[in-house]
Amino acid sequence: MRTVADARDWAEGQWQRNWKRWLTTAEADAKSWPLHPPSQAQFAADPEAVARWARSWRDLRVAGVEVEWVERRWPAYGRQLLPQRIVASPEAIAGLAGHASEWRRANANVARLREQWPGLDLSAATRLAARALSRLDDHQTEQLIAVLAWLIEHPGSDLWERELPVPGIDTKWWEQHRSLVEPFALALTGQQDAAAPPNDPVFGVRVLDPGLSDGPQQFTAGVAGLNAARLVPRVVLMSENQVPVLRLPALPGVVGIHSMGFAAVNLAKVAWIRDAPQLYWGDLDSYGFRILGQLRQVLPNVRSVLMDARTLHRHAELIIAEPHPYRGEIGYLSAAERSVLAEIRRGDLRLEQERIDKAYAHAELTAAVATIIRLAEDRG
Repeated sequence: MRTVADARDWAEGQWQRNWKRWLTTAEADAKSWPLHPPSQAQFAADPEAVARWARSWRDLRVAGVEVEWVERRWPAYGRQLLPQRIVASPEAIAGLAGHASEWRRANANVARLREQWPGLDLSAATRLAARALSRLDDHQTEQLIAVLAWLIEHPGSDLWERELPVPGIDTKWWEQHRSLVEPFALALTGQQDAAAPPNDPVFGVRVLDPGLSDGPQQFTAGVAGLNAARLVPRVVLMSENQVPVLRLPALPGVVGIHSMGFAAVNLAKVAWIRDAPQLYWGDLDSYGFRILGQLRQVLPNVRSVLMDARTLHRHAELIIAEPHPYRGEIGYLSAAERSVLAEIRRGDLRLEQERIDKAYAHAELTAAVATIIRLAEDRG
C-alpha cells in the first residue's frame, strides 16, 4: 500500500525530471501512479491499518490530484471501497511535491513572454531559464520584457549594460538577470551576442605590504590595468564590498582587492592573482555564497574567510533579514560552507561584512593569511 508520503516523493521525482519540459508543452499529459491497494489477506491481517490508509487518501486535498477508487467484494468482509491510483496533471504534481508557487510563477511568466512575442519558438530559452523564471515577480518580468524589447529594437547596439536607457535597469539588475536575458535575446533576435556587453569592471586595490610595490599603494584598475601592475603577492585577499578593503590592516605579503560582487570572476583573467594563493571574504548571506561558488569555478583553490558558522554565531545580534535571497542551487562549496549556507537559508539571514567586529576580523584575516603562507612554504 503506497502512502501519501510515497506519493509526494514520487511527485518530487517527476517534478525534477520533467518540469522544465512541461513549461514548453502546450498540453502536457497527466501522470497515473498506482497505489497498490491491499489484498484480502492484507486486509484481514490489519483492517484498522487499511482503514487509516484509505482515509488518508480520502483526506488528501491537493488541487488537480484525482484519486481513483476500486470496489472489492470479499466474502468475509463484504464490500470495500479502496484507493487504486492517482492521476495528476503537471500543476497537481507541482502542488503534491511542494512546488506550487514556483510552477505558478514560471507558468505565468512563460505565458506573458508568449503573449508578448506570439509565434516565436521560446522553448529552448525557457528550459535554460526555467529556474530563474520561477522566481520572477510580475514587476521583474515586465523589466525583463522591457530589456528584451529594447535589444530587439536596437540590434548591434554598442551600449554597455549600465548605459541601456531602460527605467529601473542598473548593474545590479544585470548581475542577477543576465542568465535570463541572454537565452531569450538569442531566441528573439537570432544573434549570439544580442545582449548588452557587460561593463568592464574596475577594481579597487590596496597593497597591504609596502614592500610589494614601489608604485601607488592604493589604486583602481580594470583587468588590463591589473595585469600591467605585475604584482607578486604571497596572498591575494578579495572582498565582496569596498569598505572592508579600505579598513584592512597591514598584512605582510598581501594585496587586498574590492572584487565588485559578481564581477569577481574577472579576476581570474589576471595572471598574478591566478598564480597567488587567494582568500575570499563576502557577506554571510545567500549572494555572498553564490559569488564564492562562481569564483571557485574559475579559481578552484580560493579559500573563504570570515564566512563560517563561528563568525555568524558570534555576531548574532547584528544579523538582519535578507530581503530577496537567492533560492537557486550553488555549487563549488565545501561541506562546511554548505552547512553555513543551509543555516542562513533556514532563516533568510544576512550578516554584512561591515558589521563584523574589526578586531575579530583582523585577527581572523591575519591567521588565515599566516596559514596560507605556511602551507605554501611547506609545499615549496
